[in-house]
Amino acid sequence: MLKELIRRIEGILKNRFNGKLKRNKMESKDAARNEETEMKKNGEDQPSTHASTDPSHLHHVEEGRVEKKDRGFPRVKTYRYAMIVGYQGKNYFGMQVQKGPNAAPTIEGHLLDALLKNGWISQQLYDRPFDFFFQRAARTDKAVSAVRQICSLQLPRMDDLPLTGAAQMNAYLPEDIRVFGFRRATQNFHSQKYCDARTYSYTLPTFAFAKPDEKTDSKFRIKPEVVKEVEEILQLYKGTHNFFNYTSKKAFEDRSCCRYIILFTCGEPFLYRDDFRNEDVEFITLTVKGQSFILHQIRKMIGMTISVVRELQSRSAIQRSFEGERMDVPKAPGLGLLLERLHFHNYDKNYAASHEPLSDWGERIEKDINDMKEKQITKEILDTELREQSMMRWLSDLVQHHTFLADPSSAEIAKGTFVQLAARVAKQESSVPLAESVEPEPKPEGEPEEAENSAAK
Repeated sequence: MLKELIRRIEGILKNRFNGKLKRNKMESKDAARNEETEMKKNGEDQPSTHASTDPSHLHHVEEGRVEKKDRGFPRVKTYRYAMIVGYQGKNYFGMQVQKGPNAAPTIEGHLLDALLKNGWISQQLYDRPFDFFFQRAARTDKAVSAVRQICSLQLPRMDDLPLTGAAQMNAYLPEDIRVFGFRRATQNFHSQKYCDARTYSYTLPTFAFAKPDEKTDSKFRIKPEVVKEVEEILQLYKGTHNFFNYTSKKAFEDRSCCRYIILFTCGEPFLYRDDFRNEDVEFITLTVKGQSFILHQIRKMIGMTISVVRELQSRSAIQRSFEGERMDVPKAPGLGLLLERLHFHNYDKNYAASHEPLSDWGERIEKDINDMKEKQITKEILDTELREQSMMRWLSDLVQHHTFLADPSSAEIAKGTFVQLAARVAKQESSVPLAESVEPEPKPEGEPEEAENSAAK
């Protein structure tokens, strides 16, 4: 009985409240109508029901919608694509685009020019590449080449892009930059973040691995036991290590210096003809695969390996370089470095049913890649090395510009190391027969040995 009474009272109160609210609305409408009629009588303009064009009305929302900012995308449906690129890097200051009136030529700069000339991006997107999600999978430094660089980008939908896109891009690119193909990717594809690993190669003359008692010149031929030694040294880099000594401006505590090396191998030596000097020079290629690399890391790993083989450093120095002590690690020339391949194993596995793989682009594209690699990149690396002698010049400055301790427990370079033995070999080559080669007599304390003086000169 009591519950029924409470329910009736609530109903009466609710009806009264709704009736009062309805009357207030009707009164407001009547007042607005009367005001409009009064303004008509007085000849005044009626207030507009639309947003004012006055810029002071910044917070007015018209028709319940918020206008979206125009980011420069074409008013068409867009897809995310993967683009595979190869380039000879000797004429460019790296991959990443540079801005400004005096910007140096880069690979990305030419790629953006070609996209703009094809009408696939606007000038606004050209100035802001991140707005159409343009991203490279791996950054390459000055003079470094690549044969399978992958870029991700968002372009207007073009059904024939995978078939004709490469030719359209190459029409506006220099001969040393080639686009090999396009493939449609997932809508959130990001070439850098989706890349599982990168593989680089480094080609150099074998005389870089000459021992102290061997002559460093074009006639040098590496021995099988030295190739095996190089292979053993490279294995010391495998796994996760702190490579703060192998880059610049990084502290040991910076966790970004920790990188994972998957494999590091030494190939078989091969001969290449030097037509100018009419002789054969022996080269060898080192291959490294890692999850990712920091600035100068690969070139410094090569430089440290050369130092150990030439007995300027001990093998233990490599392990010590991963620890907290700052060390002088030489950086090998950039000429022989080549980005070989990018790996997208997880992407290919997860999207195998809906998208083409990005680790394998098929026989036709692989043939084009290998043709460019052989004719424009590998040949150019070898010819430039023979012409400019960059490795020989680097080796000649190695001892003068870097500090080495062959014996980690010693504060001085021990006698009989590379400098003295190399000077002795040079002396033997010029005047002294091998049978007369003997150890120099000890000098009084404080007087340097003759071999050290000749090396310094």
